[in-house]
Amino acid sequence: MFLSEILYPVHPEKFRKEILGKKLYWWKAPSGASERYSNLYSWEHFESYMNNWENANHVQMAEADDEKQNGEDGKWDKGRHGKLSKADVYNLWRHGHSIVLPFCEYQSKHLWSVVNTFEKQMPFGKGCANMYCSSRQNSHTFDPHRDSTENFLFHIDGQVKWKFYKQGKSGKPKQFEDIILGRGDLLYIPIGLIHKTQPIGPRLTASVHFQSKPKKVNRDKMYDWYRWFDHQREIKI
Repeated sequence: MFLSEILYPVHPEKFRKEILGKKLYWWKAPSGASERYSNLYSWEHFESYMNNWENANHVQMAEADDEKQNGEDGKWDKGRHGKLSKADVYNLWRHGHSIVLPFCEYQSKHLWSVVNTFEKQMPFGKGCANMYCSSRQNSHTFDPHRDSTENFLFHIDGQVKWKFYKQGKSGKPKQFEDIILGRGDLLYIPIGLIHKTQPIGPRLTASVHFQSKPKKVNRDKMYDWYRWFDHQREIKI
C-alpha cells in the first residue's frame, strides 16, 4: 500500500507542506465509492470480538456511569476497571453508550497495512487504530476534547456529525464548524483541535492516530500472521 493511495487526490508532499499540523481536512468519498473502507473493519468483526468476552481485554466505553467514577474522561476500560459483565456492557450498548476498541490493527490486516504505511512514509511516531462503535442515533460519546495525536478518521459505516471548536476569549470553547462524515469519507484532525462527535445512527469509525514525534518503527519484526498464511497458500499451489 502507498500513502498516495490513501491520501488521493492530495499528493503526500502537498499534505505534508500545506495540511499536516495546520488545518482540518476532509476527503469526501468519490461517487460510487462509499464502500471503499468496508474492508478495514465490519460489524461482523465487532460481534466476533465482543462475543469472545473472556479474551476481549481491549474494550472501552464512553460514559459507562453518569458520575464518571472510573476516570475524569468518563471512560470505562475493561482492562483497568473490569467491573462490568458482558451483559452489563451489552445493555449499556443497546441504550446508547458507544464502545471503543483500541489496537484494532491487530484484528484486521487491512488496518495493519494502513497504520504501517503511515509509519513508514510520514514523519510520525508509533501509530494505533481505535474502532469507535455506536449502536444508534445520539449515542453517548465524549465531551468536547483535544487529542495529543495526529488523527485520521476512516468512516466505515453510518453517519456522524463532527463539531469543531476554537478557544474563545472567555476561555470557553466556541464552535466554528461542523460536518457530517458519511460512509467512505476520510477526515484529518491535527493535534490540539477541539472536537466532539454526535452519531446520527449506528456507526463504525476507525481512528488511526499517531504520536507527533518521529520515531522509527519496524513492524516487520512483529509476528505477521497474515503474511505467513499467504505464504502457506502460495507454496501449496
